[in-house]
This record gives sequence, C-alpha cells and structure tokens, in this order.
Amino acid sequence: MIHIPSNQSLQRAELVLRLEGDGNYTNIHCLHRLKPLLISRTLLYFQRQLPDFLRVSKSTLVNPAYVVRLAKKGTVAYVYLRDDTMVLVSRRRVAETVSALTKLGFSVEKLPK
Repeated sequence: MIHIPSNQSLQRAELVLRLEGDGNYTNIHCLHRLKPLLISRTLLYFQRQLPDFLRVSKSTLVNPAYVVRLAKKGTVAYVYLRDDTMVLVSRRRVAETVSALTKLGFSVEKLPK
C-alpha cells in the first residue's frame, strides 16, 4: 500500500504502473485510471515506500510486475510496460536495471542498428 498524503488514503501498489517525478511533484500512473494522480511529494518519498519498484532514471520508477520487455542497444536501454509505454533507462542505471530484470527472468533483446 502507498500512503498518499493529499488524498489521505492508501493506494494499492499492485495497481501502480509507474511513477514520474517532476520537481517536488509526482505523477502516479495507475492501471485503471486514464489520468495520472498528481501528488505534491517527491519521487524519493514514494521510492522509500516501494522498495520492489525499479528506479530506471532520475524521474521514473517502474513496477516490475508490468514490465513486458527489456531492449538494449549499446549503452541505451528501454523498458516496455504493459500499457504500451516505452521508458528510457538512464545511462547510469542501465547495468542496475538489466541486472534486476534478468533476476526476474527477463532476457535482454538487442535492438537493430
């Protein structure tokens, strides 16, 4: 469960696809919502509550349960989510993300040149 202070409620973490940070705000993209929830907390606030989520860049946390594929070309990697979202993995987090996802059973696809 995620504690969301502005809503004074809890959100089930299993329904969260990804979180995108924007300064001191975070957009929470949920499975059954068309629009993301905009919360006035930093991404780090939610990262501490969601230790199983992967930090793929400075501004993005993804739920590994909704990852469908991992593709890599040189030092560039992308994570594809179930809602057809393609998330760029930052250069410094490629090795960490690939390692975490291979432990979960994903294989790395090579992108064509």
